Amino acid sequence: MKKLLILIVLISQYTFADSPLTSTEFYKAYADVPLVQDAMKCKGKITNEMLEYIYEETNPLEIKLAIINAVGWKFKGLKNSRKLFAYIMKKKKYKVDFLGKQRAFYVNATSDELICYSYMKALDNYFDVSDALDVASLALKKSPKSFAVNMIYNLIKAQGLSLHDEYCYAANIFGTLKNNPNLILDMKKESMSFIFEYMDYVDRDCKEERYVKRNI
Repeated sequence: MKKLLILIVLISQYTFADSPLTSTEFYKAYADVPLVQDAMKCKGKITNEMLEYIYEETNPLEIKLAIINAVGWKFKGLKNSRKLFAYIMKKKKYKVDFLGKQRAFYVNATSDELICYSYMKALDNYFDVSDALDVASLALKKSPKSFAVNMIYNLIKAQGLSLHDEYCYAANIFGTLKNNPNLILDMKKESMSFIFEYMDYVDRDCKEERYVKRNI
């Protein structure tokens, strides 16, 4: 019985570790950036220096996202999205009415703030990304032509689909993103392989599965 429980835990860890959010390591294209290097070593604990960089509007979104990606998802009990939310609200002092701080943030936050917060929220709990996807959709409305914003939105959406075993649909979403000429490429071209590698692998598996079903 004990061996069976250990096996179930190991299988569960492998399954959840192999998903769109946890398998896309595009920070490697930015490994020459000092703060990304720090994030790679921080063991999931985002620092004030990283928060300040993510908060600063003039800093490139691609670096902000690379920092978040490098901080990663292998941490327990840490809610980095809450830290970013509190940091932004303290700095910006967005006007809060009877609907509360969360609503004030959603209405007033910039596209960068929204997409970074949603990405961190998704990584905080990649078993349930519905709220994170809602926030990412707000960022997408503000920056519909940003490749970086579209990429994170679709990454979170693909994660939700994968939780329901809709891997083929998730792969198709990324195929559409890859071939969209209307987007502004606001990320390094070198990051593309890291972004699409996992979804290309999923797409190949889906095509093989369809072929097998057609020929049974």
